[in-house]
Amino acid sequence: MKHDLRAKNLTLGYSEIDIVRDLDVAIPDGRITVIVGANACGKSTLLRGLARLLRPRTGQVILDGKSVHDLRSIDVAKVLGLLPQSPVAPDGITVGDLVGRGRYPHQGWFRQWSAEDDRAVAGALEATGTADLVDRNIAELSGGQRQRVWVAMALAQDTDLLLLDEPTTFLDINHQVELLDLLTDLNRESGKTIIIVLHDLNLACRYADHIIAMKQGTILAEGPPVEVIDSAVVTEVFGLACEVVPDPISGTPMIVPRGRHHAAREQVAAVS
Repeated sequence: MKHDLRAKNLTLGYSEIDIVRDLDVAIPDGRITVIVGANACGKSTLLRGLARLLRPRTGQVILDGKSVHDLRSIDVAKVLGLLPQSPVAPDGITVGDLVGRGRYPHQGWFRQWSAEDDRAVAGALEATGTADLVDRNIAELSGGQRQRVWVAMALAQDTDLLLLDEPTTFLDINHQVELLDLLTDLNRESGKTIIIVLHDLNLACRYADHIIAMKQGTILAEGPPVEVIDSAVVTEVFGLACEVVPDPISGTPMIVPRGRHHAAREQVAAVS
């Protein structure tokens, strides 16, 4: 199902500080969008605003033609799923129970737990490689295991839009790639619109259809990675001297940092 998620003249912040300022953005439907930028540039704040967790100071977030703050929470939750940056599980909860909570938006007075819910939970556990943990207490798991369980809960919600804030945190490189492959499969097979905040710019370029590069609460560049990511943009966004070359696997931009020591070595070689 097609959905239109966008922000107009959006300003978001905490206390007296504006983090995102007068921002306009339209999320491509049915694609994978990755938001990148330096620490404290507003990536997570923008995601929280899009997910209706943070009320705008000015402007609005619009979902299918209506302000998300004019919609009922239950109606938003049926369309838009969110994995926040630092989720907290209730004490004593098991993996199965936590993932099952992803099905709550689909419950109601006249629709209780069903075989469809069982299938959704089982599928989410299987997809994230956490089925063997179903009876374990969340507190007993490693950071990487917990992160995969939280992803499973978000998948069990089975929404058309899925927002994930740094979902690869605590995951080793193998599980990072597995998770991003899984999200790509979901996007390609079901047409889910997926929005991800990532720190790893090379993974962002490899998996994104659309990339949003932020700096100090504004969008510096956006579009297909091959069109918008170059050394000048990386230097502007991250303050990083680098070369951008084609990824030998995907052909997407790959960032190669120069670093002070290697840059000095290049200068010595040039003089020689």
